Amino acid sequence: MKRIDLDHWERREPYRYFSAMDCPYWSMTCELDVTRARAFMRENAIPSYVGTLWLVTRAANAVPEFLLRIVDGAVFDCERAHPAFTALNHAEQLTFCRSEYTPGDAATFIETARQVLARARTVSDPVLVADRQDLIYLSCVPWVHFTHISHPVNYQPQDAIPRITWGRFETRGPTMLLALNVQVHHGLADGRHVSLFMNHLEESFRQPEQAFEGLARP
Repeated sequence: MKRIDLDHWERREPYRYFSAMDCPYWSMTCELDVTRARAFMRENAIPSYVGTLWLVTRAANAVPEFLLRIVDGAVFDCERAHPAFTALNHAEQLTFCRSEYTPGDAATFIETARQVLARARTVSDPVLVADRQDLIYLSCVPWVHFTHISHPVNYQPQDAIPRITWGRFETRGPTMLLALNVQVHHGLADGRHVSLFMNHLEESFRQPEQAFEGLARP
């Protein structure tokens, strides 16, 4: 990871201001139109959870502020973030999974994530460990369509890893919607940055052929 020089960083004042707060975190929930992306995933046998993991990870890596982390009071740019995502084992217990993200390689990502999730189903005693900074925490609550959600986070030391969670696919007339929540550290990301992420993700949902390049069936 690359250390940021705080004395010459354009966000030094917002970072210092919000980091001094007891709770420097904020979140946003949006309903996104996933009609075309959901149809594409069905037509091309891409599991919806795995496909959404790819699209969300891809969008997060397109926003530099989502790649900033705080370690011992210093700010670092991890340059690329990989997904750490939730799954349930055979006993319906929560477990954490992890996969690597390589830009432009949707096929490898999706196959690897499918294998990781399959292994997670066989784990009898899930181990919940957070031991890397170059991650994005992703989760899905597929049983409900929510309007807001909150996330557990460490205050001391402050944890700056973004949390992104989405809910159930919701059909409204001809449109399919997805509620998606993002929680970030306000010292590192403002409303503009989260909005950029949402815009990147919306574009992927609108044009899944590009986002899943090489995966369309003939």
